[in-house]
Amino acid sequence: MDHVFGPVLSRRLGLSLGVDLLPLKTCSMDCSYCEIGSTTCLTTRRDRFVPEMRVLREIRSVCDQDFDFLTFAGSGEPTLHSGLGDIIRAAREMMDRPIAVITNSSLLTSPAVRREVASADLVLPSLDAASQDVFEQIDRPAPGLLIGDIIEGLKSFRTEFGGEIWLEVMLVKGVNETDAERIAKAAEEISPDRLQLNTVVRPPSEPVLPLSQDEMLDMLEVFPDAEIIPDWDWQVPPAAEAQILSLLNQGATVEDLSAGTELSCSDLMKYLKILEAEKKITRSSLDGRLFFFAKI
Repeated sequence: MDHVFGPVLSRRLGLSLGVDLLPLKTCSMDCSYCEIGSTTCLTTRRDRFVPEMRVLREIRSVCDQDFDFLTFAGSGEPTLHSGLGDIIRAAREMMDRPIAVITNSSLLTSPAVRREVASADLVLPSLDAASQDVFEQIDRPAPGLLIGDIIEGLKSFRTEFGGEIWLEVMLVKGVNETDAERIAKAAEEISPDRLQLNTVVRPPSEPVLPLSQDEMLDMLEVFPDAEIIPDWDWQVPPAAEAQILSLLNQGATVEDLSAGTELSCSDLMKYLKILEAEKKITRSSLDGRLFFFAKI
């Protein structure tokens, strides 16, 4: 399929069935820390980049699969697609799963875009700066984007949206640490349901540096209500691996694994992702449910 991918394992969203509405790297920002690479089409102009009916056909073909969220994300900024609201509403009629939108927040300055995004159940916006100079350094926005306007858009969205908002702050060493107190103040005014601090753990396409684990823990003094979400220790503890693989001899779902172990769902998602990458497990969809199997 061209526009639907996964389900992918996500520590934040569980089994996430992704929807990508844009050509590769079409975005309103060219973030310095992006793992995918430089933005090739830097724009704030909304358009019908791909036909809605083609996307909806793909969603319909997999909506009976096992997943926790239908997530609009992918290789660019999903709010750039001018049919986003229509696609979300049509997808909701096909299934009873919650819908999430991951956004860089840039177009939430528009009341029309806010109304479209509000069709989702969960929105995960980002806020990496609170001053224009830091915003331009870390996120390298399209011309005309102002961080003050974006913060005001997020505040307005909070008052208009009845679902949950999980606000993510990406911290890059030597880039936006000096803006941390201003970001924290803006986040407090936005009042998200969850505030999540991240840093550049996976290799980015450009030579930017992460904060260390200790430095991230120190940031909790600036963001006292936040949670830290990056994975520094990208490995499966031997005891957990043995336990998971033994349960996967005959195949099991994530729910089966959660019931059969003392591992949290968040850790299970991380460990299954690692074991898949190491080719120690495989997956298969049976009767619409996703099963994982230990490789013999």
